Amino acid sequence: MTDIEIRRLLMQWQFWALELQFAGVVVTTLYEARHLRVKRSTLSAAIILGVVGWLLSSTVPPRTSRIYYDEQIYQDVGRNLSDLHRAQMCNNGIVEYGRLQCWQGEYNKEPYGYPYLLSVVYRVAGVSDTAAYRFNNAVAGLAVLCTVILADLLFQDIWIAGLSGLVLALYPMQIMWSNTAAAEPSAALFAAASALAAVHFARVRTTSALAWTVALSAFAMTVRPECVLVVPVVGLAILLFAPAEFRQRRLWLAGMAGLAIGSVTLLHMIAVRHDGWGATGRSMAWQFASANLPTNFWFYFRDERFPALCGIAAVIGLVANGRLRERVFLLAYFLAFWTVFVFFYAGSYNYGADVRYSLMSYVPLAVLGGVGLRRVGGHVSARWPGRLSDRSVYAAIAAAVVVQFLWYLPLVRATGEEAWGARADMVYARAFARRLPRNSLVLTHNPTMFHIWDVNAAQLSMVRTDPDHIEQLFARYAGGIYLHWNFWCNVGDRVQVAFCRSALDIFPHELVESSRERDYEYAFYRLRPREIPATPNSP
Repeated sequence: MTDIEIRRLLMQWQFWALELQFAGVVVTTLYEARHLRVKRSTLSAAIILGVVGWLLSSTVPPRTSRIYYDEQIYQDVGRNLSDLHRAQMCNNGIVEYGRLQCWQGEYNKEPYGYPYLLSVVYRVAGVSDTAAYRFNNAVAGLAVLCTVILADLLFQDIWIAGLSGLVLALYPMQIMWSNTAAAEPSAALFAAASALAAVHFARVRTTSALAWTVALSAFAMTVRPECVLVVPVVGLAILLFAPAEFRQRRLWLAGMAGLAIGSVTLLHMIAVRHDGWGATGRSMAWQFASANLPTNFWFYFRDERFPALCGIAAVIGLVANGRLRERVFLLAYFLAFWTVFVFFYAGSYNYGADVRYSLMSYVPLAVLGGVGLRRVGGHVSARWPGRLSDRSVYAAIAAAVVVQFLWYLPLVRATGEEAWGARADMVYARAFARRLPRNSLVLTHNPTMFHIWDVNAAQLSMVRTDPDHIEQLFARYAGGIYLHWNFWCNVGDRVQVAFCRSALDIFPHELVESSRERDYEYAFYRLRPREIPATPNSP
């Protein structure tokens, strides 16, 4: 099959594959959660800290997009999955009577697991652009809960478990990106859940626990490209904590079942293997490591976006005595999701908004940080025996972590200058969309965001490539056809700007409204039908 044929196949059938995968995750999770070897006190701490993580992400940072226009594409794909059961983003579609109809779909290069999760939210709560933000708020709380349980399964120590959850809940970038519509919070959550399930299986050695591990790992691979690395992480967990399982037939049967379940991810990787991901040359190469390595290493120790105390605590936890296999597992987990971006052309945490990639490394780092803080607390208690109770020592350590977090609150609360032009475009477009007449059509570079706002929209390039088709649409849309003079009409890309200018050259128009942000202008023009000269009568 050619790449195009694979994409067509995935567009039609991937939704149903994801439905089956997610059903497996839900069923196995509901069954196996009752068998986790976690004390009630630890579970209570996990729930409390999870609520803290949810509250911080939903109330402290501004609710805004930070990667344009990817977050809107995710949401549009989610609507296509919800309304049409098709794995696609819509370049030309109408939203009438509460449902999307798409005339021109495109298979997106990003994996479809996260948009699928949004489609579940849309089916339950309805489509809105705030639904994705609220979903990621909940994901932030679940990530903290998983971290606490994972730490307890590894070390059977409530202080390590609690401190690990607290550390993750207070990572500035974890909080900030969990109030966006980005895919990274979900990717980090499912990677952590897969690791948790693998450690649980290694402890209890039951077939149901193995099924849970396979179900979670297979779905985790669908969320982001690098999530395929959960497979070696899960395999290492079993190798370290239950090596005898590799001599059992059921493990190999489970592996084959996982391969079959995850075949949709493999097909996706084949279909998009030639995509450059925005790179002018190779997207992954050794040459990028020289620039990315120092940036991404020192990020954890001397960067305004990450608390140095937590980075140092993680190092202390890594070199602590005892539990060697657990520490090796956490180090490998961290390195898997840290190293992959070192070799990516846009993998630097200082490249645009790509600091979001650091979220994939936070869970193992938080657990190592919990181990390090526990070691510090144990050292303090041993130095002054009888004078300080464990509760007072670890309360003081937790207070120190919270106090350091306060240093980062201004950063977390800031909207940030990054992508200011695209952000202003979306804010203005959303406000104007609310005032659009019914049965109108917007021509824009970014129809995906308008579909989320229940507005008919199509790619602006259609005006240049097929003006006669646009001419026919004037009779269809009584509310008018509007040109969105957007972010891409202001940038230095001649091709994109040409689409904007040629549309105004081809059709008569009138300026309806405009807005400015710095030197960028945003506007909506109402297009009019062309005046076609009358054909003289033949003699």
